[in-house]
Amino acid sequence: MMKLSATGRAWVKGFHIVCTCAWIGAGVCMCLLNFVARPNNSHDLYVVMTALKLIDDWMIIPAALGSLFTGLLLSWLTPWGFFKWRWVVVKWVLTIIMTIFGIFYLSPWLHEMADITVTDPIGAFQNEAFLTNRWLLSISGGPMFVAMFFLVFISVIKPWSGRNKRTAPSRSSAQSTPIKETPKLEGTNRWGRGQHSGLSAPISDSGDILLSRQQGGVTTQINSDHQPVV
Repeated sequence: MMKLSATGRAWVKGFHIVCTCAWIGAGVCMCLLNFVARPNNSHDLYVVMTALKLIDDWMIIPAALGSLFTGLLLSWLTPWGFFKWRWVVVKWVLTIIMTIFGIFYLSPWLHEMADITVTDPIGAFQNEAFLTNRWLLSISGGPMFVAMFFLVFISVIKPWSGRNKRTAPSRSSAQSTPIKETPKLEGTNRWGRGQHSGLSAPISDSGDILLSRQQGGVTTQINSDHQPVV
């Protein structure tokens, strides 16, 4: 199965982060407008509803679909997969539910409210459909907002992945592991062997093994017969 390269993964992940940030940022703006803005007349109500409708049409829906599409690519074309990790499954379930609920419920409620402010701006505050949709948006905006932040944190923390359950090997298993011995080179017994004695073993043009001894800050090169090489 085709997999994304490291560069491709970085690009897709970058677009996924951008779409998620846009989705959350637009959701924060809509929550603030919905809870903070208190229009007192039909003109102010029309301005608020128009702003909410524009944010929903041009930010929320494209960002949600972009996040869903890039997440699909990351699960399909990377080792993360769809069902290998429980946090990925939870993230997918929440993302699909939020996207469907936003497109087929929140957006129609908001559009209906915006249409009422255009057709009947003066009587919008007394319109039953307007008040019902406003109440539905108010009670559903909070859970959607919390779910967005929950998705961000489980993407960063990655819970239920078993990552923290990995422990270091026990002492008994470490002692039972055989240790590979380093093969000796001829002429290394006088000063020991390995990096502790500062010995190295390059090969000369004649095929002889050259050993280097470091002593007193001076490096002397000798051959296998322990004779210095000039």
